[in-house]
Amino acid sequence: MSGVTGYFPTGYTNKPQKTETGKTFADIVNQKAAEADKEVKGKETSRVLDSIAEHAPEEVRQAFLEAEKETGGIITVFGLWISNDGKQSYMTQMGIERFVRGYHGDYNQSDLLGTSVGSAISAVRKWIYDLDHPLPGSPAKSMEERKLIAIERAFYESFLDKLRKLSDRGMK
Repeated sequence: MSGVTGYFPTGYTNKPQKTETGKTFADIVNQKAAEADKEVKGKETSRVLDSIAEHAPEEVRQAFLEAEKETGGIITVFGLWISNDGKQSYMTQMGIERFVRGYHGDYNQSDLLGTSVGSAISAVRKWIYDLDHPLPGSPAKSMEERKLIAIERAFYESFLDKLRKLSDRGMK
C-alpha cells in the first residue's frame, strides 16, 4: 500500500444488493414508473379540481373524476381536454368560461361548479347549451373538431347524469 490509506489492497469491493427474486430490472423500472405516474396524476387531478371546483362538495368532485374516467382523456387546469394517448387536445367550454370570466374581470375562476350539487348541474347544463348553440359567426367545425366536441359532450352528459343521481338521492 504505497501511500494510499483507507483502501483495500485488492481494490474496491462491491457488496451485492439483495434483490427481489423473479423480477428483472425492466420489471422493477416499470413498477417504479407506474408508482411515480400515479403520484403525479393524483397531484394533477387535485390541482384540476381545485381550479374548477374549489368550494364544490366532495361528491361533485368524485362525480367529475368518474365521468372523466368513463369518457377517457383528462382535463387540465386551464380547461384543455387531452386524450389518453396525448395526441389530441381541445379547449373545452369549461376552459372558455374561465377565459371569459377573466376577460370580464371576474378573477374567481376557481369556482365554476359552485357550492352545491344544484349549482354544478346548472353549470354543466350551460356548458352543454353552449356546445349545442355556438356563437353566431363562429367558423365551421372540421370533422376532427366535431369528434372532439362529441367527446366533450359525452363527458358533460356523464357528469350531469351522475350529478342528477346525487340530487335525487339528496331529495329522498
